[in-house]
Amino acid sequence: MGEEDLPDRIVREATRLFAHKGYGSTSVRELAEAVGVTKPTLYYHFGNKESLFLKVVHYHIDRIEEIVRDAVAPGGTVREQLARFAREYIREAANNQDALRLLLTVQQPTEREQPSVDIMSLHLRKIAVLQDVFAAGVSAGEIRADLDPHGGILAFIGMVNLACVAALHGDCTRPEDHAATIIDIFYRGVGA
Repeated sequence: MGEEDLPDRIVREATRLFAHKGYGSTSVRELAEAVGVTKPTLYYHFGNKESLFLKVVHYHIDRIEEIVRDAVAPGGTVREQLARFAREYIREAANNQDALRLLLTVQQPTEREQPSVDIMSLHLRKIAVLQDVFAAGVSAGEIRADLDPHGGILAFIGMVNLACVAALHGDCTRPEDHAATIIDIFYRGVGA
């Protein structure tokens, strides 16, 4: 592997180790060995362990934000935008389980020495993006005008997030099927 992809390899291996072993149980020596570099090389690229951890977490947060922005980009109906959001979000969870596991541990840290990350800001940014989509849906007559937009957004994100957790446990072979079910339930409900 070339030198140009070293930071990417470091992020990948650090994600894996932090996700499976936790922050406190992952040593810099272990990280360096997993990547195949010396500790000074690791320090050169990312500073200390805390800095590496925070950069890895923010890398994945930025990735999710990119997926969200791309999914709800203008084009198609609001229903199609929400379906893209659900499908791409679930697909990312299914395809990058170590990142999801890491972000879940950041959200509910079990170790005192683990650096604190404001993961709620990611959720608030998702809500803000979806507020615009829901407002457009109300204006276009695609979403009920009497719906509490905040409650609707939380319900939608909750269904998508739970599908992501299901993906982490192997219950998501086809993200598009999960997304279609979520959209159907969201738009039509479950009542008879």
